[in-house]
Amino acid sequence: MLVATAIIALIAYTMTLDKRREIATLKLIGAPDRRIVGLIIQQALAMGIIGLLFGAVMVNAIVGYFPRRVVLQLRDGLVLAGIVVLVRLLASTISVRYVLKIDSATALAG
Repeated sequence: MLVATAIIALIAYTMTLDKRREIATLKLIGAPDRRIVGLIIQQALAMGIIGLLFGAVMVNAIVGYFPRRVVLQLRDGLVLAGIVVLVRLLASTISVRYVLKIDSATALAG
């Protein structure tokens, strides 16, 4: 779980670095930090939910090819979904900290 969190955090951070100019522009035109942080968190949660749904579809598609059967109860699936959301929120904190420190003029210049 720690390795997955680190990988997710690095992906989110890289995506935020790629959008540095757009974020600086938003700050320059007066967008509040709360809105920009909300955008980062929404992106992180969307990635987590899409990944969770893709994983569920894949598991259901290949379940018949395994010799042993593992039953995933609804409650277990919901707990897993909650863990995914928490991991995504935790991993997005690095990106959020970076966004809050962006200087608009410097980011647009370079």
